[in-house]
Amino acid sequence: MTTAAAERRTTAFLDGEDSLEINNIIHSTEGAKMFGFDAPLVGGVTVYSWAVPALIDVLGEDWLDSGWCHVRFRRPVFPGDVLTTRAERGADGSVAWSMTKPDGEAALAGSAGPGRAPWFGELAAPSRLEPVPAADPPTPLTPEILPIGGDMPPQSIPTSAAEAAEYADEFAGDPHPRWRGDGARMHPGWIAGRGVRLLRHTYTYPAGIHAASQIQHLKPIEAGRTITAAGRIADGFERKGHQYLLLDLGLYGENGDELVRLRHRTIYQVAKR
Repeated sequence: MTTAAAERRTTAFLDGEDSLEINNIIHSTEGAKMFGFDAPLVGGVTVYSWAVPALIDVLGEDWLDSGWCHVRFRRPVFPGDVLTTRAERGADGSVAWSMTKPDGEAALAGSAGPGRAPWFGELAAPSRLEPVPAADPPTPLTPEILPIGGDMPPQSIPTSAAEAAEYADEFAGDPHPRWRGDGARMHPGWIAGRGVRLLRHTYTYPAGIHAASQIQHLKPIEAGRTITAAGRIADGFERKGHQYLLLDLGLYGENGDELVRLRHRTIYQVAKR
C-alpha cells in the first residue's frame, strides 16, 4: 500500500572510521579540515540511503525492481545534522523529494518514479563486461589520464545476505526485513555506491565529493548473486576549481542480464579553500 506523500526524520551519523587512513579523507575530521570544512562529510550514498524508506512509502516495492531516481547533493551533511525527508507524488506518478536541514535548506533534492526514467537513453552502456582483478597498486587519478569515452576495467562483486543486513544496519539504519535473511535484497544505497567502488577498482584519489546520481533499477538484486560492475567515463570537466567526472555504469548478473544502469557524478579532485 502506498501513500501520496511521506515524511521521515533522520539524525546523521558518520558512516565509517574517523581517520586519515581511510580511502576518502574528506569523511574524516582532519581530512575535511584540509578542504575548509569544520567537520567530516557524511558519505553521499549513505545520506541517500536514509531517503529510501520515504520513496518506498510513496512508490511502493515495485520501485526497487523497475523504478528510477535522480538525486543531487546540494549541501554537505555532517554528523549530528537532523534531516527531514519529504516525498510527494505528482499527478503523472513521479515523485519530488528532498532532504532538508533545520534551516529549511535542502541538503539533497531529487525526483523518482516508476518504470523507465526520461533520461535512461542518455546513459551509455559499456562494451567491456569481463571482470578483471583490482589494480595493484591503483593509479592516481588526474585530469591528464582520465579516460573520457573509454571503458573502465570491470569489477566482480560477490554479495551475501550478511552483507545486505550489514549495510542496512550500519549505513542505512533501516530495520526492514526486506534487507535480511532468505530473499534479502541489496539496498538502493549499496547500489548507488557501486560507482565509486568501480572507480577505486582501478584508480586512487585522496578526497572526493559525490555530486549527483541517476539510477535506473531494471531487475531485483538479491543477496547471494555475483554481480559485475562495468562502466564508461562519459565526461570530465573543471568547475570552481574542482575536477568532476561522469561515470556511466551497469550492474550485470551472472548471465549478463542488466540489473541496474546508473550515472555517477563526482568530484575526484576537491579544491582546497
